[in-house]
Amino acid sequence: MTGFVYKEWKQNRWFILSMILCGFAPVIALLFMHSEIPVMGKSPIRIGGLIAGFLAAGSLQMMVLRGDDRKLWAYWVTASADGYKGFLRVKYELILAMIVLFQLSLKCVDMGYCAAASDIGKAYAGQISSISAQLCFVQILFRAIDIPFVYRFGSKKGSIIKMICIVTCTGILSAFLILNTENCDRLIRMCRKVINVQKSPLALSVCLVTCLALYFLSYRITCRLYLKGAEQYDH
Repeated sequence: MTGFVYKEWKQNRWFILSMILCGFAPVIALLFMHSEIPVMGKSPIRIGGLIAGFLAAGSLQMMVLRGDDRKLWAYWVTASADGYKGFLRVKYELILAMIVLFQLSLKCVDMGYCAAASDIGKAYAGQISSISAQLCFVQILFRAIDIPFVYRFGSKKGSIIKMICIVTCTGILSAFLILNTENCDRLIRMCRKVINVQKSPLALSVCLVTCLALYFLSYRITCRLYLKGAEQYDH
């Protein structure tokens, strides 16, 4: 297991450390937009930077899967002492650690920004930590979906199949909403209630446990699909 950890660090250390830089995205967005510290509330520029950092972090997390969809590597890791299950466990733990590192970096930068705004005499700038926590939950769910596709079909083919599934589901959802326009307002009100409830610590804890459970389920699914996928890798 230590060998897998060392391999991941040597191969992906710059992707891992880049999670810290992604946490600076809201402040970097303010610098690029030449925006002053907002008088009060959450600046749209900061939220835009947060979303940009979220997307960049997600792309970097997927980069650590690059190069693993090779037949020779799959056969070697299967014959190793820890087996492919140990390899996949380290990979899942690595991506989860990257998400946590991104969240911690974002939290520290956000607290420092708000403290600096207060020290220079500006009114309360408004922390965006609650939004970042929900985005990290989304990252966990996205990776729980992405990883099984990558190891079952390979990086390129898996991305295409995943995109087809997403487009199909989006089309079905859009058709459902169009055919039930009278219920759209009720659905919107329900979504707003859910978002408001998720701001409470108890709801955030429940969301975290649920996301981690789905993430573990994704690991179990990938373990079942890995050998089938290895037989169909292009090289």
